[in-house]
Formats: sequence, C-alpha cells, structure tokens
Amino acid sequence: MTTTSTPVTTAERAPATTRAATGGARARAPRRDIQVLRAVAVAAVVVFHLWPSALPGGYVGVDVFFVVSGFLITSHLLRTPPTSPRALGAFWARRVRRLLPAAGVVLAVTTIASVALLPSHLLRPAARELLASTLLVENWELAHQATDYLAAETTPTPVQHFWSLGVEEQFYLGWPLLLAVAILVGRRFGRTRLAAGVAIALVGAVSLAHSANLTHDDPARAYFVTPTRVWELALGALVAVVGVRTAGWARARALLAWSGAAAIVVACLAFDGATPFPGTAALLPTLGAALVVATATDDVPGGVGRVLGSRPVVALGDVSYGVYLWHWPLLVLAPFAVGAALGGWARVPLVVLTLLLAAATTRWVEAPVRRSARLRASLPRTFTLGALTAAVCVGLACGAGAVAADRAAGERAVFEAARTGEVPCFGAQAVRDPACPDPVGEALLMSPGVAATDRSELYQDGCWNNAPFTGRRTCTYGSDAPVRRVVLLGNSHAGQWQPALVDQVQREGWSLRTYLTSECYPVDLPIEVPVPAEAPGCAAWTRWAVDDALAQRPDLVVLAARTFRPLLDVPDDAQHARQQEAYSRLLARFTAAGVPVLVLRDTPNAGDPAPDCVAWQRDGWRECVQPQDVAVEPDPLADAAAADSSGRVSVLDLNRMICWDGTCHDVVGGAIVYFDHGHLTRTFARTLQPEVEAAVAERIRG
Repeated sequence: MTTTSTPVTTAERAPATTRAATGGARARAPRRDIQVLRAVAVAAVVVFHLWPSALPGGYVGVDVFFVVSGFLITSHLLRTPPTSPRALGAFWARRVRRLLPAAGVVLAVTTIASVALLPSHLLRPAARELLASTLLVENWELAHQATDYLAAETTPTPVQHFWSLGVEEQFYLGWPLLLAVAILVGRRFGRTRLAAGVAIALVGAVSLAHSANLTHDDPARAYFVTPTRVWELALGALVAVVGVRTAGWARARALLAWSGAAAIVVACLAFDGATPFPGTAALLPTLGAALVVATATDDVPGGVGRVLGSRPVVALGDVSYGVYLWHWPLLVLAPFAVGAALGGWARVPLVVLTLLLAAATTRWVEAPVRRSARLRASLPRTFTLGALTAAVCVGLACGAGAVAADRAAGERAVFEAARTGEVPCFGAQAVRDPACPDPVGEALLMSPGVAATDRSELYQDGCWNNAPFTGRRTCTYGSDAPVRRVVLLGNSHAGQWQPALVDQVQREGWSLRTYLTSECYPVDLPIEVPVPAEAPGCAAWTRWAVDDALAQRPDLVVLAARTFRPLLDVPDDAQHARQQEAYSRLLARFTAAGVPVLVLRDTPNAGDPAPDCVAWQRDGWRECVQPQDVAVEPDPLADAAAADSSGRVSVLDLNRMICWDGTCHDVVGGAIVYFDHGHLTRTFARTLQPEVEAAVAERIRG
C-alpha cells in the first residue's frame, strides 16, 4: 500500500479559541495541539514510506490530515460564509496562493529530475502522472490503475503521493458550494449552523457508507477515490460546526485528547497493508484526531498541546506541507541518482534533505506568495498565477512524455538490431553453450525500457481473466485444423511461457489454447484473493477452465503457476501440503482422462523489478542478483508433479538457466530476464525454446 498525506499549509493555523461550547471570542494564535497532530501525522507517513516494517500503519497519517483539513477549512467558511460569487472566488484564491506555488515548484523540479534519472519505461508513466497531479486528478489516475494487475506490480512514480492533494483540492471545490446552500437555507429559518451541520452529517454518512461498501468490494480503488474519503474531512467539519471546548472540564478534556492521540498511535502500530482501508477501519485514527481537535487542550496542564508541543514538534508542523511534497520524490528518485537501492539507515539522509527542502520551500515560496499584498488584493492576479503555474507544469509533463517516447524508440531500434543480428551467446544460449565465456553476458544488449515492455502477445491479445474472475476468455494460436491440441493453463506465470511454445505449435501445425488468469492458481480450494468477495469467482473460474480444457480433448496440457496467495482457513504450517494435495487432484483430473501433462516449474523471484535494478546500477548491472535460496520459492505444483505415479506427468525445471553457483541473475547473456519482478521477458522466454520444445515433444509423443 503506497500512501502519503496532504498536510494543510502553515498559514491554515487554527485559532486557539475557535468556538467555546457556550460561545466566546476568537483568538488568532495558532493551536499547538493541531501543530502536534500535523507533526505526528507527517512523521508517521514518512516513517511508513521509508521504513514500512517499523510503522506498518503509518499511512493513517493521511486520514489525520483529512480531519484537520476539514476542521480548518469549515471553520474559515463559517466565519466567512461563501454565499456570494465574490466570497467563493476569495476562498478559492486563498487555496491557490497557499497550495499551488509550492506544489508547482516540486512538480517542476521532479519532472526535470525524472527526465535526467529515470529510464524510459518509468519516465512514461511518470509523465502521465505528473500531468494528472498538475490537474489535481492523480487519485483518479491511481484508482484506474488499481484495476490493472500488472500496474500494481510496477515501481511507483515520484508523484504518486499527489493523490491525497487531489482529494483535498476536489473537496475544496465542492465543499464551499455545499455550505453556501446550507447556510442560505438556514438563514431563512434562523438556524444557519444547524443547517450546515445537518448537510455535513448527511454527506459524511453517505460517504462513510460508500467507503465501507467499496472497501469490501474493491479495496484498491476505494483507497484513492474522493467519495470514500469525503466523510473524513466531513468529520473535522462537524467539529467546526459543533465548536470546540475551550473552557472548563479540564481533566475530562485532557483525558479525551490523550485518548484520541492514543487511538492514532494504535492505528499506526496495529494496522498494516492487509487492513481493509479506508472503510470503517479509518474511524479509529479519524475519531482520534477529531477528539484532539474538539477538546482544544492548549490551556490545560497536561494537555496534548502542552506536553507534546515543543518547539521542534511545532516547527515540524509548520513545514509539514513541504515535507509532504518533497519526501516521496526523493525516496523514488534517490536509487537512480546513487545507482543502488537504498534501505535501512541509508535512507536517513533522505529525511535530512526532506526537512531542508521543506523549510526552504516554506520560507521562500509558500510564505511570500501567501503574504503577497498584490496577490491578496486581486483575484485575477491570483488566478493568473495559478494558471501560469499549471501551464508550466503541464508543459514540462508533456515534454517528459515526448522524451520518454523518443528514448523508447531508440532503445527498441538498438535492441532489434542486436536480436535479429543473431548475436552469439544471447540470453539462455550463454548458459547452454560452454563455449560462451560469460553466462551473464559481456555486454547489456537489452535496455531497461525495452525489457519493461517486452511481454508476450497474450497481453495485447486480451487473453487474461482478471479480477473479479467473471471472464471466460481464451486465446488460440496455431492451426485452425490442428494435428494436435495443446492447452496452457495457470496464472501469469503460465502465460510467460507462451513465447517459448507458440513457434513449435505453428511449425508443427498444432494449436495452443490458453486458460489464463491473474492472481488465482488452479486448485479446488478457496484462495485468499485481495477482495474476499471475489474468492468464489476465482474458484468458479478454475472449475470452468479445467472442465473446458478437458472438453477440448487435448493432446497435452502445459501447467504452470505461482502459488503465492494462501489458501483460506488453512494454517500457515499446512499451506504447502494442502496446496500440493490440491494440485495432485488437478493432475489426476487430466491423467485419468488419458491426457499427458507437462509442468513448468515456477521461475525465481527477482525481488525488485529487474529493469529498475538494471537502471539503478547502470554500468553495474551485474550486481542485479538474488541468493538462490531466496529467489527460488516453493512450488507445490512442481512437487505434486514430481510425486505423480501415473507416468503421464513430467516436470521441466529451467531455473538452472537463470541461477548458478547459488545466485539468480536478472541479466543472462546480455538479456534482461524479467519485465518486472518475476515474469519472463518475451525475448528471454524465446531463448529457452530448445529446452521447452524438447520437453513438449517428448511428452506429447511419449
């Protein structure tokens, strides 16, 4: 789960006395407890991103910021009701002055750094998301990608964190309109605050219900879309409407405030990537944040603001927006700048650099624009500044996209020249032929950009059955009147073998029919898929695929799968045995029908995406390796095939072409092995044809 936060700028400091329960004057001194919330929230997000295992639920800092934003913005709108075009324009102009210049600087710098550092296969999506971030729709771009299985496996772009800024800005566009209508209606009955409260409560309730439902049905999408997040901002808005307690009840207020802070800490520690989120789980950190805001304990001895509001903490709250903007691009781009993945203590300098850049941006970009008398005095000037900032960032994003396309075309031309020129010792041939001097290859003949897009034709042909597994797609290659029929069955780790199979099929006048799905693997037990409601669809797809494959009366079934998701309701120590038993039953379905089976053992896992590692290492791409005992994962399908006694099942293990001397390599014979972390490139799979074709011929004619 990749998440970031959108802190409110330092100028949005809540007054120390927003509204007492019995009314009262308003002061303009900043509230230390809200600064503490900002500091804690941004620190949680940064720690989560840099050291996720240290704070697995740190992503809830986003939700804390949403509550604070809803409170501050609604407090301002209640003080200055947006009931006229001029008032609405003034509100939006404040948003432009406070958020866009600093964000524009970070987007511009990130674009330039991305062009300088990123390989073409990462620059292309980065350019697309830079454009989406400039237009404040990055959250919808990521929600769209969340439906793409392969997109979920790719390296995040350096502006992915702008999703939460998009949510807030979309909220800022619609929220004053909602309050304007509520206030105008309330004035007719002398109940403006009640009308605003009712409107906010209704919108928040609908959003929370939608969030709970979509988190259950489609959690990846639910995480990013605006309607599932509005209720969190509305919760802070309700606190603004009801008013904070600023007098009396000192002990009770302090206890409630500390309870709220504890709720945030519990969420940071207890939640992780497996927690269904946002949904109802987000109530824990958001209600905690609302309690801290509502109790306003700056005047209470032992209150949150008094105890935690030290100068360094308040200073972090002051620059939290800059920290939000800078920390993620630095984290994503740093490996490409230094030539290696950064982990552990090596990431500490990123924190220091983030703080320095955040302080500089706050002082020399955000504050001067916010305080500019010329801009504050003129709405046209403010909106012109916003338009110019957006135009520059759009231009830079489009330029980055053009650079990416040009690089990709050049890399493809170089690769095609090498591939069609019958370069000796290319790919697996470097391992197969003892005359080849170096199995890794003496030169890198495939660029990272080429490798990242070098996938089998199954992808462009639409042969996959993705979540929610209701599709029944098959693809058939080869002869329309085949002499023999071959079936390829499994998940994406079966699909990666299609390039090694299709030439033989076409040459021999056979046919190859695919039954391929993502994430699922073909067993008769329920699998723990990302969306629990889709588990029955996965099981139904497997039943259909096996039945339909048998109905084809194939001459050979080729099976392969990565068995990486656990079975439902099976203890961890029994998973492998139960999976192997299930695969044995699958094999028995085919062998009982007299169908021979060839099982292709699963390939190693590279850990990091192989093209990214090669891009990081640049001239040191030989360092892109994994220990064999880590990279080669258990394969219960291969184990079941090895244990089969029917005489109709054989296993082909080609990991020796990727791993030797206890090490698995991302580059073999100058070719990059994977287009991501573990799916073979089309090119490398084709260099394994001699072994695959021999095994197919032996099994199909045996």
